[in-house]
Amino acid sequence: MTSVNAVIRRAERLDCEAIRAFIQELADFEKLPEGPKINYKDLIRDGFESSPPLFMSYVATIQEKVVGYSIFYYSYSTWEGKSLYLEDLYVTEEHRNKGIGSLLFQTVVQFAVENKCSRLDFSVLKWNPAKEFYLKKGAVNITGSQDWQFYRMDQQALQSIYKSK
Repeated sequence: MTSVNAVIRRAERLDCEAIRAFIQELADFEKLPEGPKINYKDLIRDGFESSPPLFMSYVATIQEKVVGYSIFYYSYSTWEGKSLYLEDLYVTEEHRNKGIGSLLFQTVVQFAVENKCSRLDFSVLKWNPAKEFYLKKGAVNITGSQDWQFYRMDQQALQSIYKSK
């Protein structure tokens, strides 16, 4: 792993266009190119104009160019209290394996600890090699160890239930 002079900082409004482009790159990598439904204006609204913000974000920069990002938000565990959910952590392909992902992850971990979060949760596709990155950091795959299954209801399912009331 080559070390680079990346700077990790809180994301700003002006970073939202780059973050949205990286969200698409991540979706393409995950073989879900039609997945992202938001645009950069949604990111500005939800992260910088909402009170409280719906998410927080850090970006990694090299010579002031954004080369990666993380998006996370508070969640709540009825067992453990305030928690953090890491939605995305992404570094552009040309800047991977240089320690930038570790810097971004460490910054999110630092945020969690400083804000007294009981844990950090996240999901990784089972085929994604990033799972090894997280395992080396001490993450536990609770799908196997605790038999938790992750479920989701999309907008169509929500609307179906809502309309049936």
